[in-house]
Amino acid sequence: MRPPNLDAVGATPTPSPANLEHRHLRSALQFAVEVAHARQRQRPPLPYPAELKPHLKQPRIPTSALGKVRRAIGADAEFRAAVAAAAAPGIVDEIGLEWLRRDDGWADRVAALVDEAVMARTEGDLELAVKRAEKRREAAEDKARQLSAELAATKASMAERDEVLRAYEARARDADLAGDDLREQLRAARQAERDADQRQEAAKAKLAEAEAARDRALAAMEAAEEQRDELLASRAEAAGVAIAANQLPELRRLAEAARDVANQLDTLVRTGPERRTAIAVPGALARDPRGAAEHLLRTRGVLVLVDGYNVAMLAWPDAELEAQREHLLDAVDAMAQRYAAEVVVVFDGAAVIGSHTKRRRLARVRYSPEGVSADDVIRLEVAAADVSRPIVVVTNDQEIRRDVSIEGANTIASEIFAELALS
Repeated sequence: MRPPNLDAVGATPTPSPANLEHRHLRSALQFAVEVAHARQRQRPPLPYPAELKPHLKQPRIPTSALGKVRRAIGADAEFRAAVAAAAAPGIVDEIGLEWLRRDDGWADRVAALVDEAVMARTEGDLELAVKRAEKRREAAEDKARQLSAELAATKASMAERDEVLRAYEARARDADLAGDDLREQLRAARQAERDADQRQEAAKAKLAEAEAARDRALAAMEAAEEQRDELLASRAEAAGVAIAANQLPELRRLAEAARDVANQLDTLVRTGPERRTAIAVPGALARDPRGAAEHLLRTRGVLVLVDGYNVAMLAWPDAELEAQREHLLDAVDAMAQRYAAEVVVVFDGAAVIGSHTKRRRLARVRYSPEGVSADDVIRLEVAAADVSRPIVVVTNDQEIRRDVSIEGANTIASEIFAELALS
C-alpha cells in the first residue's frame, strides 16, 4: 500500500482549498498521466498509480474521471514528487504546479489563483480567447508534455541502471578471480588426464608383454607335457627299462611353474583401476526415453549436470538469453525438489550475470570462464566426482555424451529433460 500524501515527513496532509475543483487541475493531471505512460514503457517499468492505467493511451482525460485521477495522484506522494520535478511552466499551469509541489503556503496561493480564474471566466470574451488559444497550443503542449515525461522517466531509469552497472562490475571482478582458479583446475585436470593416458599406454605395453610371457609359458607347458608323454610311452614300450629318477620331477616342476605363470597373468589381465559404473536401466524402460530419464533422476545420490544453453535454446527458442536462463533455472529448481537430486547447470560465459542471482536457488549454477567452454566444465565435473557416485549428464552434444559415457556417466537427451521440466 502506498504512503499517504504528506507535505512533510511525519506531518498530516494539508487540505486542499475548498474552491479547488477537479477541472482546475486538468493540466497537472494530464501531465501526470503522460509521466505514467512514459514510466510504463521503461524496461523494467517504473512504478505509478494503478488507477491511471485506463487513461495512458487516451489523448485527453474524460471530465468524469478527473476526480479519480486526482485522488490517485494525491495519495502517492513519491509519484507526485516525480511529476512535480518534471513539470515546468507552459506545460502545467500555475494552479497545477502549486498542487504538485505543495510548498509552504500552497493552499492559500491556490485559493487565490482559483478566485482569479473564476473572475476571469466571468468575462466571456476572455474565456473564448483562452479556449481558442488552448486549441492552437494543444498540439504543441501535448508534444512538450510527452517529451518532459519521457525525460523524467529516462533520468530515473538511468540512475537505477548506474547502480546495476556498478553491481555488475563488482561481480565481473569476482568472476575473473573465480575463472582464474577454474582455469588452473582445468589445466591440472588436463595434465592429470595426459598422465593417466601415459600410464594407460604403459600398462597396455606391460599387458602385451605379460600376455606374450603367458603364451610362452603355455607353450613350454605343452612341450613339457609332450616330452613327459613321450617318456612314458617309451617306458611302456621298453618294459623293464628304468627312467632316470630326476626326469619326471623336472617335467612336473616345469608344468606347475607354467600353470602358476598363466594364472598370474590371467589375474593381471582381469584386474584394472576402479572405474565408475553407469546406472542400470530396467529392460522395461529401455524403449521408453521419458521413463528411463525419470528412473535416472530418481537414483539415490545422483549428480545431474545440465548443459544450460543446449536445453534452454531448445525449450524457449524465441526468448532472449536472460529469459531463457531464468526459465530453465525455475524449471530445474522444481525438478530438483521433485526428484531430490543435486543439479548443476553449466552456462557458457563467465561475464554473464543473470537476474537469478537475486534469489536463492536449489540448483547450483556455474559459468565457464574466459577461454573455457561449458563442455570442458562438464567434463571437469565428471572427472572430479567420486567414482562411486552416479552421474547423469543432460545434453544433445554428441562429443560430450561420448566422453562422459566413457567415464561411466549416463546421459539424457535435452528434449526429454525439457519435456519433464515443462510437465
